[in-house]
Amino acid sequence: MSMTVAVGIMLSAAGAHGAVSLTEEAGPDGPQYRLTNERVDLVVNPAKGAAVVSYKDRAGGNVELIHQAPYNGLCFDHFQEQVWPGELLDATYAASVVTQSADVVVLACTVTAQGAFRGTDFPRLRGLILEKTYTLRAGNPALKCRVKITAPPKESKLFSYWIQNIFFAGGTYERADDICYRPCVRGVRAKAAENFGYYGKEDFLKDFSAGWMALIDRKSKSGLACLFDYDEMETLYANAGNRTLEPMFRTKYLPPNASAEYVTWIVPVAGLDNVVAATPDFVAGYHMTSDHAGSGTIDFQAVRSLSSPGEVTFQVAVASGETPDQTVEAGTVSLGQLGAQPKAGQVTFSGAGVDPLVVRVQATVSTNTYAFEDYFNGAYKWGENITTDMQTPFYAAPRPKQQVRLVKPARLKLKTPSAWRVWYVEGLMDDLYNMTSAVRLTRRFTPDQDRRQRAYTEVQASFGMRLTEFPYDYEELLDYTVIILGGADKDALGVVGVEMLADFLRAGGGMIVLGGPEAYAKAGLQGSDLEELWPVSAVADPFDLSNLNGAPIEVATNAPFLVDLDWSAKPAVAYQHRVTVKPWATTILTAGGQPFLVVGQAPGCPGRVACVLGAPMGTLEEGTTPFWTWEDWPYLMRQVYWWVMRHDDFF
Repeated sequence: MSMTVAVGIMLSAAGAHGAVSLTEEAGPDGPQYRLTNERVDLVVNPAKGAAVVSYKDRAGGNVELIHQAPYNGLCFDHFQEQVWPGELLDATYAASVVTQSADVVVLACTVTAQGAFRGTDFPRLRGLILEKTYTLRAGNPALKCRVKITAPPKESKLFSYWIQNIFFAGGTYERADDICYRPCVRGVRAKAAENFGYYGKEDFLKDFSAGWMALIDRKSKSGLACLFDYDEMETLYANAGNRTLEPMFRTKYLPPNASAEYVTWIVPVAGLDNVVAATPDFVAGYHMTSDHAGSGTIDFQAVRSLSSPGEVTFQVAVASGETPDQTVEAGTVSLGQLGAQPKAGQVTFSGAGVDPLVVRVQATVSTNTYAFEDYFNGAYKWGENITTDMQTPFYAAPRPKQQVRLVKPARLKLKTPSAWRVWYVEGLMDDLYNMTSAVRLTRRFTPDQDRRQRAYTEVQASFGMRLTEFPYDYEELLDYTVIILGGADKDALGVVGVEMLADFLRAGGGMIVLGGPEAYAKAGLQGSDLEELWPVSAVADPFDLSNLNGAPIEVATNAPFLVDLDWSAKPAVAYQHRVTVKPWATTILTAGGQPFLVVGQAPGCPGRVACVLGAPMGTLEEGTTPFWTWEDWPYLMRQVYWWVMRHDDFF
């Protein structure tokens, strides 16, 4: 499912809907605060991480959603750097009432991170100030949780924020009937405790497409939806498939005294047994039938979300997953003005094509517009959005590009362009490239001038591929002159890392990109700002390595950095990445008629890039020299290093 939004939020005027209240009361751990309006009743406990420890929705049966057990509640703060539960879930926050009127109440809770947990120090977290503000309005069912994180006055900080909502939809836990809904390019992923499917558990969803999650008890048709900023997201996490709603935000760098804000809306849902879209104006679900030949019906239901919307209409279209660009119009659903109870409408369609189908909706609410879609499997043979390789989806929507909001220098420029300072990301099998020897050959190391730093990729069971470190501080990043990028995928680099590496090239830095089992197509960087500055484009197929059966490397274009190399050993390639060479790039070396080494400088960008497309993999015939064991390989890489540094006078 993908979603695009054009929206201005209009919160309801409170006076016509009854009052909202905030009261202090005695709790088991000291003072706690009850926030109530005509729809919801909730309690915040400052001594339990300033979390919501009690929550009831009158329209959803007025049952308690928070199980009275440790670490159950809404809006728990957590840092991804610390193992769970981390220092904040048990922390005591200082609480104060900011606003208390008949229209709105505001409760602020503040804590300073100690940067230590279970004997481990986290200096990058120490001193961060978290201010969590809860806002509840009369006439509005949604609870606003705003978390402002501020760095100390004299220290920069680096952290990855994580908000945790642990509750039972419908009041009790149902393994099969509590369903978590998360938007995804493969369609809304609906998961119960054991509904794994061919993709596995999918607790950590990376290919999300919008900023929401929902957990619904389909028996009682009640639960909660969470809305948050899509642009700041890293992962949508649901523990055990259907126990929690946990937005995980991407890594954030804060200069001294700077702040970052995270806003989460907790929206009660009643009357829906599934969710296909959650927006500031509505939460919607649907049911669909198909005759497997292109005809069928779609029944929509929707309730209000955090705003008080005007007339709601859905313009619906349907396409076959085999021909997703060929849609048929299914008509318009007019839902009127939404409230706590669902409004419903139906459309019929024909001529859409065979299953699986794609449902696309253009929603209009007053002056706001939304677009969302979902995948409908129907009679498709696998019963899941997947193909025979058990990895590739049958259909995937274009994922909306996340906007990156970074604190950048006024001018992107390397601090010391002539310095010999390299940062090397070493991934799986990258050690075989022997880049450390090549770097050592560049010149004699001078401790007070030179800098050599290496990071590694690591695969974590929960988070996937991560880097052991990254220079998220622009001052640190722009102090390097060359980056050697091994097999690190988009998850390891993150949206922020990809943007910063692109900025490094825009600042005039040099880059050498290596191949290997996790590089190029497998890295998933296609279409990113970083790949746009590379001289090659990766193919869409993640299985992009061609078997060249020991083809020798040949010179395609003479270049200064090929000087004084001995090719008599005929270095050969077993596996090589398939790519598309960009018009402005130059192919220097080939193997088997395919590019092996491509260099270039993107138009308007001062940074030079060299892409090594041969992978240090495979077994060659006896007597054949693998390129990575070729005696002159380190010298070739040394001279490529000189070239990306613009030391043309060395040749």
